[in-house]
Parts: sequence; structure tokens; C-alpha cells
Amino acid sequence: MYSYLLEELSKAIGARLLISFDYNGEKHVVEPHLLGHNHQHEDCLCAWRLSKGGQQEQEWQCYKLSQMQHTKLLDDRFSRKRPGYDPYNSTMSRIYYRI
Repeated sequence: MYSYLLEELSKAIGARLLISFDYNGEKHVVEPHLLGHNHQHEDCLCAWRLSKGGQQEQEWQCYKLSQMQHTKLLDDRFSRKRPGYDPYNSTMSRIYYRI
């Protein structure tokens, strides 16, 4: 169902590209770190959020792919993993792609 989105998000993680998307009616810009399937059987993106609704809000956030809309890979890149990044995220039952 989300194969194109999964492919695009995997590409963004591999190339360390920022992405933007609408989520719950607000625009988000994030550094994607991990893509997986959580224990509630939902595909999710774990990312470092840079902004939400045009305001800077830097923190970790997991987003359900089913609620992401208008996803775009941006030309800007990020260079490092953020503090607190866990490549073996225990909220995921399966990890598809990660930094």
C-alpha cells in the first residue's frame, strides 16, 4: 500500500536528505533516521523533527506513514545522527531501513 512512500523514505535515509510532509494538518520538516513497522502493526518513520507548523521544534518523533501527506524529499542534507538515536528502536517489531 505504501510501497512508493517506503521507497522514497528509504532513499531519503540513505542519502541523508531532509523531508517535508503534512501531518495532522501541520507541515513538518525532519531528518529521517529509521523506517519500520511498530508493535501496533503500523509502518512508521522515526525522525528528528526540525520544525512543526513553521516553528522550530527539535525533538525525536515517530510518524505513522498512514497519516503523512504531501511528502517531499528536499535538496538539503544532514550530516550526523542526532543524540539519542537508537538504531535498534524497541518500539519497532521490524526495521526496514536505518542510518
